Order: sequence, then structure tokens, then C-alpha cells
Amino acid sequence: MKYEFYVVDAFTTNRFGGNPAGVVIIPHDATMSEATMQSIANEVNLPMTSFVQAADSNTFTLLWFNPTAKATFCGHATLAAAHILLTNSTEITLLSPIGELEAKRTSKGITLKFASNPPHRLEPSAQQQSIANEFLGQMPNPPSTQFFYEPTTNDLFILLDSIDDSEFARLSFPSAPENMAGLVGRMESLGIRGVVFVAQSQQANRDSISRVFNVRDKLVVEDQVTGSAHTVIAPLFYEIFGKSAIHAHQCSQRQGQLYLELVGDQVYISGNAVLAIQGNISV
Repeated sequence: MKYEFYVVDAFTTNRFGGNPAGVVIIPHDATMSEATMQSIANEVNLPMTSFVQAADSNTFTLLWFNPTAKATFCGHATLAAAHILLTNSTEITLLSPIGELEAKRTSKGITLKFASNPPHRLEPSAQQQSIANEFLGQMPNPPSTQFFYEPTTNDLFILLDSIDDSEFARLSFPSAPENMAGLVGRMESLGIRGVVFVAQSQQANRDSISRVFNVRDKLVVEDQVTGSAHTVIAPLFYEIFGKSAIHAHQCSQRQGQLYLELVGDQVYISGNAVLAIQGNISV
């Protein structure tokens, strides 16, 4: 059987920018096992692949798979799926592993409604401080740091104080195999999904800047644009800086732009997406 398949670059207006995600459309009268979904996600080998199926005209089930496992939450793959599904609608509901998600076309592209995930402030452990030092140790004047943890995303957040945007963009991790192994070991020992560095932008047209690093296949890799992390950045910036509307820039190689609005216990994340590839997958 053939299934519609798309690759969408999320949180960007530039093809081959942002974060790519696969989108597989399952017909409403068809079935696909999660084992098959996992095989497809492994085959296409994108950071994340969304599998969507119509429940009714404007409601769809949504599952996320990375190349090796089913995921519990992925923001950029949700935007990618919404970009395809909103072709003939202005608003849809997605039934996901984290509950009902609303998506609609707005003046800022596509707006997704998520639950806000306020982080907990931490006194860093030796392991957590060591991870921060791996990234910041090569700077001539490392900035002061504040540590936070958020269990829904399972990420460690490190807020950097008073850092220039260009210096923030040069954050790096050790590439030597022996040093990389040590950093991977420390990150894995904490049982976290990833480490999110975030700071207040010094540029007039931005509010937040971020970099996100995960462990994959025993290597530290950078996530290009991370929608889920911004469900945490929004309430964090409200707590620290008093901002409820945020223009967020993720300073990865492919870069991404997100527009955040915190309303009560909800975060509205808006962004653009670009179709890069379309075709069919045979199963």
C-alpha cells in the first residue's frame, strides 16, 4: 500500500532551513502498526516523523517517531504535520500523546496551542555544572548561569546571563573522542533528553536565543529547532524577565524563528513551514 509522504522544514521561511520532519498520511480507513511506523521513521532517518490519520473532517490522530523510538512530545513535527493538514482547513485538532493540540493559520504562519511547562529552579549538582563547563569553558569570560529542570520535556535548562548573541552562537562542545565520550556519559547519567542553553537576546528584534543539544548514537548532536523546549522558555522568560510575548531565535546551523505568547497556563507557538519533498512510501 502507498501512503502520502512529505518532508517539511519547520519554523522557517527558507527551504532547507529550520528543522525537517517527515509527515505520513494514513487514510482514515487504513491501519498501520506502530512497528511499521518505527520502520518508516528509521528508513527516512529524519529527526522526527509524524504519522497522522483523520478522525473526522478537522480532527486527526498524531504520533511522533524518531529513527529509533516513539516520542512523547515534538513541537517541530507537529508544526510540519499542521502545515500539510491545514491545506484545506483553517483550524484543526490533533489528538496526540500529550493530549489535544489546536493548530490554526494566523498572521504569524501556523499557531499551535500547548500546555505551558514552567521549569523548576535547581542548585546544580557537580554533574550538571560539569556539563555546563564543557560548553562554556572555552569562552574567555564565561557568563554566570542559572539552572532549571522541566520533567515533561525532560530537559536541563541553563540560562546564561549577559551574553552577546554572536558569542552565544559560538557555543561548542568537545569533539575529541575521549572528551565527547565523557560528556555523553555525564548527560546519559542524568537521564535527561537534552541540554537547553537559553539567554536574553541583545538584539532589538529578538527576545530569546537558544541552543539545544541531545545525545544520539553515543554522540552529542544539536537539535536544529525545538518547539517543545519553547513551552518551557515562554514561562521561564515570564518569570525572569516579565515577558509574555516573545520572539525566539534558535541559533543552530539551520536556524529557526518562533513566536511565543504565554496566556495563563497555555503557550501559543507560531511559526512558518516550507514543503521540501513530497511523494509516496510503499509498505
